[in-house]
Amino acid sequence: MSRVAKRYAKALFELAEERKVLEKVYEDLQTVSDTIKDSEELRNMLVNPLVNEADKLKALNGIFSGPFQDLTRNFIELIAEKRRLPILPDIISKFYYMMLEYNNQVEGQLVSAVDLEARQVQEIGKQIERITGKKVILSKRVEPSIIGGFVVKVEDMVIDSSIRSQLNRLREQLIAR
Repeated sequence: MSRVAKRYAKALFELAEERKVLEKVYEDLQTVSDTIKDSEELRNMLVNPLVNEADKLKALNGIFSGPFQDLTRNFIELIAEKRRLPILPDIISKFYYMMLEYNNQVEGQLVSAVDLEARQVQEIGKQIERITGKKVILSKRVEPSIIGGFVVKVEDMVIDSSIRSQLNRLREQLIAR
């Protein structure tokens, strides 16, 4: 299904870019995604084969209370018609990663032993941006088990400056002797 979701996301992305409504469609999809994440009932309805597509679409139309782009509405109606609503979250996810690439951005995760100050996170982000050549969007997570320092994961790159990993390397060197 992932290839199918990618094809739908790519088609929507290209059309939105062509019509110069890319940012707005992205915002629309984020609203839909947030609503799906927040509502277990809606999530279950979308994947339930016993619920007909018209009812699923009616439930989704309830989300469109704000000024959604016609392109977004038409797209969701199309995937409902094609019986692809169960993969809507995957389509939105693929669209998100296309937006990151389009904007020369990359997602990363910063794990630290303690909660870091905004200035520290910003400095780490700048260092990663120099390495990747892309704007980095860091999510933070506190994990006391790393003892101190931090670990950054961006794409397939890991920078491990944690005390835990330094202690493990030291232990391995001592064992090797």
